Amino acid sequence: MYILGLHYAIWIVLVLYFIGMLLMGWWSKRGAHSQEGYLLGNRQFGVTMMIMHAFGAGTHPGNVAGVMSEATVSGASGIWVSWMWLFGTPFYWLIAPVIRRMRCLTMADYYQERFGKAASLLYIFVAAVGMTVFLAGVLLATTRTVQGMMDKTVVEETSQVTAQQTTTTSPAADKQEGQDASWFYRAWQTVRCDPWFFGILLVSTTVFIIYSYWGGIIAAIRTDMIQGLMIIALSFIAIPAALRLSEVGGLAGMRETLAAQTSTDVDYLSLFNPGKFSLLTVLLLTINAPLTALAFPHLMSVCAAGRTEWEGRVGFTYGNILKRVCTIGWCVLGLCWVAYLIKTGSEIHKDAAFGNSIRTLLPPVLQGVMLACVMAASMSSGDAVQVTVAGLFSQNIYRVYLNPNASEKQLVRVTRIIGVGVALLALVGAILMRHSLVKAILDYFNILSLVGISTAMGLLWRRMNSTGMFCSTIAAVFTFVLTRYVIEYTSDIRAITIGAPILAGVAGGIVGSLLTRPPNKETIEKFFKKIYVPIGAEDKLELPLDEAVPESQRLTTAGGLFLVKPSRQSWIGFVVTLGICIACVLVMLALLK
Repeated sequence: MYILGLHYAIWIVLVLYFIGMLLMGWWSKRGAHSQEGYLLGNRQFGVTMMIMHAFGAGTHPGNVAGVMSEATVSGASGIWVSWMWLFGTPFYWLIAPVIRRMRCLTMADYYQERFGKAASLLYIFVAAVGMTVFLAGVLLATTRTVQGMMDKTVVEETSQVTAQQTTTTSPAADKQEGQDASWFYRAWQTVRCDPWFFGILLVSTTVFIIYSYWGGIIAAIRTDMIQGLMIIALSFIAIPAALRLSEVGGLAGMRETLAAQTSTDVDYLSLFNPGKFSLLTVLLLTINAPLTALAFPHLMSVCAAGRTEWEGRVGFTYGNILKRVCTIGWCVLGLCWVAYLIKTGSEIHKDAAFGNSIRTLLPPVLQGVMLACVMAASMSSGDAVQVTVAGLFSQNIYRVYLNPNASEKQLVRVTRIIGVGVALLALVGAILMRHSLVKAILDYFNILSLVGISTAMGLLWRRMNSTGMFCSTIAAVFTFVLTRYVIEYTSDIRAITIGAPILAGVAGGIVGSLLTRPPNKETIEKFFKKIYVPIGAEDKLELPLDEAVPESQRLTTAGGLFLVKPSRQSWIGFVVTLGICIACVLVMLALLK
């Protein structure tokens, strides 16, 4: 039985999923009565919950669809659409405990404490706009992906015209009438399919708004636990069905088919593509990844909502490691699907690859599960953005400038209201951008990451001041725009758009800081004591910096730097994580060979 064109089993799975998420949000209301409870869940979560929170907050349908889409046209190198963060992941092991030791509620708290109120306002503006646009992109990507899986996508092109449309008396008239008929057909399809677009968008957005409004980050983390497991299922559930297809013939058959299609333009079985993801590009992305992570407003929750440093460290690092492993599944599915299309002589539709493969490979019940998984991936990113961006305004604008004596109850209420506003703005953005997910969206998200340069410099260099922070951000953004839009260069040095902004940001921070007054010594020493005194050793915060962090623990202080020697836990964890990342690459190479 079909309801509105979909099998009834799909509707049952979706309804049960939405009800479950709403109940989870209602249950989480009990722990969200204070600002710390609403934004950081009272720092109560264990390792498993923190892993799934980091995994869910960092994974959305655009990752899955993007890898599969790129794999159909570029082959295995399409994996770097998501793996661009791969070799930056070991640095998360080092970042997480520092963020936890800040003992802040938001990332804007860090900017205010380290650089002053003006820097905090700059961060809030850039982060709020960037993350709202990012969320709009996630909602749009989710809606389009679900439309494709439901076969409710607007037809963008008409591949053939009916006989009635092409019967004319002259070639010119035939061409004109065919164009008119094609335009009319596309318009009719838009009218027919747009209700599905708005319906999917509104339902998924409404659900995560409600449960995030009720339970804040507590609801987000608890639902991320469930949704994270669903995303893992999404990553691998369709692969066995794809490999069993006679046209694919398992991994060996897939490799044979793709090897026969390899040309000078596309090498389906190569992990590196000189035009897009060369080895140099991957190395630069390794540097860029931790800088990007340092700019995210939800970094505080994924690192600091755990009971101790250990929960944040393991959660942030291995939640992202889990995503890297799942990316292998997305790429393999994409390669299987393109092999199937080649064998059957079907046309390759890049952007429809994910939706078409799911409809072909899975029965109705599993299609429903997959639809729920896709929506789960969207909601797990949406709830984190909604709560953390709202926290920036309530904690660092409302509390600082509008109502310094606000009670915890008032702050939570303001955070909830602003959170709804952020989600609604993202919803409007998704509607306005529904005809194309333009490059500017991704560019603004990249600009947000450039703020991470000043974050890192503030953690490593005592001489960095407010002027340096502004100069670093402005120089990095200007260089990014210059290399992205103005300077023309060949594809083999395209990595300049990654490396040049980083160098400009560092140079801007150094020059701006050295040409102006150094920061207050007492303030700086207090800050560095915080980030180098472990959680649980708060009595050391009352000591002078030289006693709290003695010379024997310092790696270098040359030139104003302040680096401590890594603990055994730090360097062993870093090496182990790096080994896992290398193993992921080796596994992918083995699958291709």
